[in-house]
Amino acid sequence: MKIACVGCSWTEGSFHNFQLGSGYVDHYGTYPYILQKWLSEKNLQSTVYNCGRAGSSVYFNPFTCDYILKTFNPDVFILQLTTFDRSFMKLDPLLPKDKQMQWGYDEINKSYYKVWDNNVNMIHLTLGMSWIGARTSNNITRQANVDKKLFKHVPDGLVEKIWKDRIKGKIVPEISLAEFSDYVCTWYEQEANDLNYAPYEYYNSIYSLVDQLQALGKSVIPFYWLNHLPKLKTNLFPVRQFPIVEKLFDSKTFKELQIDNGYHFGKQGNTRLVQEFLGPQVLEITK
Repeated sequence: MKIACVGCSWTEGSFHNFQLGSGYVDHYGTYPYILQKWLSEKNLQSTVYNCGRAGSSVYFNPFTCDYILKTFNPDVFILQLTTFDRSFMKLDPLLPKDKQMQWGYDEINKSYYKVWDNNVNMIHLTLGMSWIGARTSNNITRQANVDKKLFKHVPDGLVEKIWKDRIKGKIVPEISLAEFSDYVCTWYEQEANDLNYAPYEYYNSIYSLVDQLQALGKSVIPFYWLNHLPKLKTNLFPVRQFPIVEKLFDSKTFKELQIDNGYHFGKQGNTRLVQEFLGPQVLEITK
């Protein structure tokens, strides 16, 4: 059985700790790796692909799944659904080779692979980036609305660094640092102000991906990490109920399992996630 685990940093195993700084849980501490080992102990042979990408949104998942389908054609897709306050900014690089999606993978062992992307035709947008953009903006109103204690561990120069690395002299039409910062702030303000198109796009993207994978004959296990979901105003489809990691544990346990301020789990938390949820879900599929 081939299993693809698609998600953001909670799947990849990256984290940020005020004391430890940014880094990665080693492969052996991620839930995709622990899942493969757990299934093996249950005499179910599997190959697991860790397709987590830090900072990515649900809008990025279809690109990941498309690559995985063409490269490995998994039987099962585990979709770790991240929060709705993320997106990506589409770029048009000058170099033809940079216009194409760029993917690859590392074979950690015969049963576990880490998939990565090196795409330069998009910039992943996150809450932290928008707050830093607002904190360093010339717009006094935006500065006043930012709690400067949040994301204090992230340098003010992050937005400028991204602009220099990915935008300046590399895309058409070129945009200035001020325009880029303003774009990031405006994007988040639109996401945060309960405009109906933001939650609609969020749920529609999730449901479309789940339905497409199932139409291809794939088993899909979708779940949210946090109980942080937007309200949806639509008569087109009902809101589907998927499991939420935050609600799988009591609040005290959920907090104790975190290794940083971003709700990431280390080996202990990911082991419990596999033992108490993901492992039994996969076994149920095999019956």
